[in-house]
Amino acid sequence: MEEIMFTARNISAAMLLGLLTACSSAEQPVSPESATASGSNICINTSLIANQTIVSDEEIRFEMRNGDVWANKLPRKCPGLKFQGSFAWDVSGGTVCSNLQTIHVLNHGPSCQIGAFTKLPPAPAPASAS
Repeated sequence: MEEIMFTARNISAAMLLGLLTACSSAEQPVSPESATASGSNICINTSLIANQTIVSDEEIRFEMRNGDVWANKLPRKCPGLKFQGSFAWDVSGGTVCSNLQTIHVLNHGPSCQIGAFTKLPPAPAPASAS
């Protein structure tokens, strides 16, 4: 497995470091979409992450290249996650699946399990000025 670091500034560089590795054989994605459901888990394809935002010590949002936004609600607070603004995780197979990966807060130390992924509704289109 490979440890990948994510910060608001280096998400593209992190993807180039080798995010192409799977949750498990049971969680292999079956399509090239940004996310797939396998059983009760949702997996996102890490090579399709365009940006990530740490909303709080309990939530991370992943914006995909196709415009989808997936929120991950951690099962419990991950101290220092929002303050540090960055994390690393071990990825294998190119996907990250609900409730299966652990993130590590950089420059702080705690390890925290990710929770369930939820697809957020598209943002409303801006009103046109007439």
